[in-house]
Amino acid sequence: MVRYCCVLLLLCLLLLDAGCAAAQGSSINSDIPAAQFGNWPSPRITADKTIGVISNVIESKVDEYYYLERPQDSNEKDESIILRTDSKVVYITYDHGATWQPVSSSDDIIAIYPHPYEQGSVYLITNTNKILVSTDRGKNFSPIKTPTPPSLGGTQIITFHKYRPDWLIWHGQADCSNPLGCPTQAHYSHNNGKSWTALTTPVKQCTFAVGLQKPADENLIFCGRELSNTGLSTFVQLVSSSDYFKNAKNEKVHFEEIIDFAIQNDFFIVASLDQDDRTSLRMDVSIDGDIFSHAKWPPSFKVARQQAYTILDTSTKAIVLQVTVNGERGAEFGTILKSNSNGTSYVTSIENTNRNEWGYVDFEKMQGIEGISIVNVVSNPREAVGGDKKKLRSKITFDDGASWQYLAPPAVDSTGQSTGCTNAGEECSLNLHGYTERTDVRHTYSSASAVGLMVGVGNVGPALTSFGEGNTYLTNDGGATWKELAKGTNMWEFGDQGSIILLVESPAPTNKLRYTFNEGQTWETLEFFDTVVDVYDISTVPSDTSRKFLIHGKQADATGKTLLVQVDFTGTTDVKCVLNEKDEAHDDFELWTPARPGATTQCLFGHETTYHRKVPDHMCYIGDKIPQPHAEIRNCSCTRLDFECDENYSLANDGTCALVPGYQPPDHSARCRQMPGLVEYSEPTGYRKIPLSTCVGGEALDISKLHACPGHEKEFENRHRGVHGFVLFLLIMLPFCMAGVIAYLVYNHYYGQYGQIRLGETDFDTHIGLGTDNGLVKYLVIAVSAVVAFVGALPAIASQLFTSWRGRASRPSRLYRGRNGTDTFHLNRTSSAGRYKYAPVVGEDARVVRDDDSVFGSADEDSDDDFGHIVPQEAYDIDRPTPSSPPLSAAPSSPPGEPGSPPSPDFLPVSPTHNPSNPNE
Repeated sequence: MVRYCCVLLLLCLLLLDAGCAAAQGSSINSDIPAAQFGNWPSPRITADKTIGVISNVIESKVDEYYYLERPQDSNEKDESIILRTDSKVVYITYDHGATWQPVSSSDDIIAIYPHPYEQGSVYLITNTNKILVSTDRGKNFSPIKTPTPPSLGGTQIITFHKYRPDWLIWHGQADCSNPLGCPTQAHYSHNNGKSWTALTTPVKQCTFAVGLQKPADENLIFCGRELSNTGLSTFVQLVSSSDYFKNAKNEKVHFEEIIDFAIQNDFFIVASLDQDDRTSLRMDVSIDGDIFSHAKWPPSFKVARQQAYTILDTSTKAIVLQVTVNGERGAEFGTILKSNSNGTSYVTSIENTNRNEWGYVDFEKMQGIEGISIVNVVSNPREAVGGDKKKLRSKITFDDGASWQYLAPPAVDSTGQSTGCTNAGEECSLNLHGYTERTDVRHTYSSASAVGLMVGVGNVGPALTSFGEGNTYLTNDGGATWKELAKGTNMWEFGDQGSIILLVESPAPTNKLRYTFNEGQTWETLEFFDTVVDVYDISTVPSDTSRKFLIHGKQADATGKTLLVQVDFTGTTDVKCVLNEKDEAHDDFELWTPARPGATTQCLFGHETTYHRKVPDHMCYIGDKIPQPHAEIRNCSCTRLDFECDENYSLANDGTCALVPGYQPPDHSARCRQMPGLVEYSEPTGYRKIPLSTCVGGEALDISKLHACPGHEKEFENRHRGVHGFVLFLLIMLPFCMAGVIAYLVYNHYYGQYGQIRLGETDFDTHIGLGTDNGLVKYLVIAVSAVVAFVGALPAIASQLFTSWRGRASRPSRLYRGRNGTDTFHLNRTSSAGRYKYAPVVGEDARVVRDDDSVFGSADEDSDDDFGHIVPQEAYDIDRPTPSSPPLSAAPSSPPGEPGSPPSPDFLPVSPTHNPSNPNE
């Protein structure tokens, strides 16, 4: 009996130990019970040849989801995805959607915040003062207490430090007994939320000011502080502090009354009320978080009242934004402007660009290649303002918006029939449905890893037709040429860096998908479910390197449920592509260089760049991400293509930049005040270099007479001494010195042959002047050598004289056209970044550049592929709220049955790192 009791006791101890170990393995407290599944079925597994298909059903509608992508050097083999349903329950998968499990929480989870700069970290926001934090891609979650419940006023709940992953700012509800509402209070943490310290209250938003052109103190924080007027209304004051607002004397007030602010790449952008016209906005920009300069619009740009700004891109060393010109509902459009490198001086890029009521603009970058973008313009703006339906046409730029052209139409369709349109022009071209028409605004044309590929739905003709009448088109050369990929409208997704393209018919119900391994040359069909479903999304990892996809759909007879189908192509081949530049016979990749259509060179932005792309008909998989671009081959000579019109100038009919009537050339001496280290400035010529261009030599359309900046006269004089003094003496004496050396060498050579050993010497040698004592040869050689030496020295003398003259002589303000002509120039101008880069709030990602107007060279960084919760258009709509605006809420609702619809303008700004209404791809 004792033996049995001992055995029983031992079993109890083992069970107790196992229970403790399990409790320690899960970092969630035991007081947080597991969320209950609905009727969660076992995974349905089917297979078609070597393609695996696994389907699951969630008993709720998915509100948001994010990929927690594994690092490329990770030992893990699959991806984690975390999602939140409309019932405020969170599920997670560690095998790219094959199996799912709930994340335990006793509280409703109202939002998911992946860390934008720390790949494996994710924060689950509850409706209490407790959050769940994971730093290992969702494998373990730990509960952390916050000082207050989260703010529900449309504020980004957590903001992050770019270089310090454990530094956080928390926005929560303070004293809610206030009859005027619950003010937002900010706290900060330096240990990933384990402890918090109060910043200031009440605030609209606080953020770390890092990532600007000129690095600031890593402790510098900006806050929009809410203050009350004498009445019940409030206004927002922009303040900053480097000591976390501990000492009021160290605070700096930058603006007394702002609408909003944002940090976008290299720039700090502020929208405030115009003090002269309080119904209008004004914009100010800073590159260091200290000095702000007013944004100067081009003189030709006229708008009665500035209502909204949408920041489109800042990754090309300049701010690209749309200013709304007409905000009437259903007839919204604006003008896209582009700044210089410090964000203060703007030129018109393209007018009448289409936008919608939420502030999104039909503007999209070609990801992975610098300076290529597509935009839709309203071709009937006057009629649209009068109530007619907007007519849209697509245009593309290959020079970062300095010029635009219609998209080249395919000559034949996918069945081989003629499209009736051979050249893009006013009568017909290819037109694509853009950003404003997508139910999920992250369904981008391109992917940074699928270099040169873009897919879109549209039509060939004089204007864009309805979406249902469209077909699906592809370009594999960066937008230069297009072909019809398939009839009808389709959703698409890239996999394995573009070696796989998936198409699913949408919005029609279907249970089939089409896929290609060779850029659409041949297609295969796969049945992914046994009955037709409504597919509303296809997703894969944000970097598009995986061969696994997730299809999101809903069944007609399963209201409120979500179907998730994993499609796995890893079994189609186990042959890995070989990258071997030295042995082309055993290389699965080719080098590709993008170029402007019709150009005689492959120069874009002053250089030739090559990219590695898999040969389409090679059946292999790429796997690990290939670094792109492969190389910049060379810098090109500057041509007209490397310049755009300067401030107060606009493009004339002949392609030159002409001064706008009634305006004076810009005062370039102001640059000396804006950039204290600047030594000199040039008088305006009407041209300025495109910031991306790295061209050298060639045409210098932006340089005329140079002047010294105040305080730098001595440096300027040393830089432009000209030809005089000792240098001039050397240039004059150089020909004679060279002549003497050459004569000496030639004479000694002759003398060695004829003057030393002479057998059978006769008087004939001396008579004709070949003797050593005869000076004829010597003087003849010296004369000839001097002439040759002087001619050889002429280029050096001319170069010195030209350099000296250029520093002193002025040039006309209107210059000749470039060697390649300007007949393709119609200056109009239109951003993550890469893929999934979104904000109606501007991202904190940045690159450091020089602070002058000659900042050249920029690779389209792929950092935005590191997290999949950010939408591609870096759109930041700053719109003054009206008294009739409804209260803000934390999670904007989507239209019924349309997951992923963009938020209304009342919910802007939404965090750059969080967009709850838009599931991530």
